[in-house]
Amino acid sequence: MKQIAELVFTEWRQFQKVQNEGGRAECQNHMREFVINRLAQFLTWNEEMRASYLQDLKDAEAIGWNLLTEKYARMMRYTAPQQYAALCNQLPVISESKERLVNEIVAIQLRWQQEYGRRYPKVARGSRPMSSSSDAEYITSFETYLRCELDTYSERTLRAYLAHARALESQGANMTILNLEFVARLYGFSSLQEMEDKSR
Repeated sequence: MKQIAELVFTEWRQFQKVQNEGGRAECQNHMREFVINRLAQFLTWNEEMRASYLQDLKDAEAIGWNLLTEKYARMMRYTAPQQYAALCNQLPVISESKERLVNEIVAIQLRWQQEYGRRYPKVARGSRPMSSSSDAEYITSFETYLRCELDTYSERTLRAYLAHARALESQGANMTILNLEFVARLYGFSSLQEMEDKSR
């Protein structure tokens, strides 16, 4: 749990340094929501993934780079292409091998997201649009958010992520649903099903 706490608060520290075009974003003022959502995500990861991503964050900080800033900058490719064109040359180049890993993970996660939407439609209504075809100014889909986050991970972390995702899928498990189960409990529900039942 100590490692997960270090992950969450390292991300929070980097998130506080993200500079938005219109000034500080409202979500940067909501530490509780940030902690709940990132804690839930990291609880679904295995030890290898967490250790590797924590090293990614530390390596970035050591050279003055901010992975959270990079993630939001990459999202602008889909939601603010003109602004993105002005800064894209400052971002690390994504190798073909890294892109293949990201594409495989995104494909698995989209299958999980579809299952989540079928099983928990009322909760899912409050989620991001699923597909990147829904991206627009101020609207970032689940697919785009995930892809842009994965693009900031090292290939080492992505290989660990893909291995874990494949293992879960082979067991019939769903990382999205596991994640939301933790979110539901952290918000005081007994389960994701109770959260669904009490959603309007």
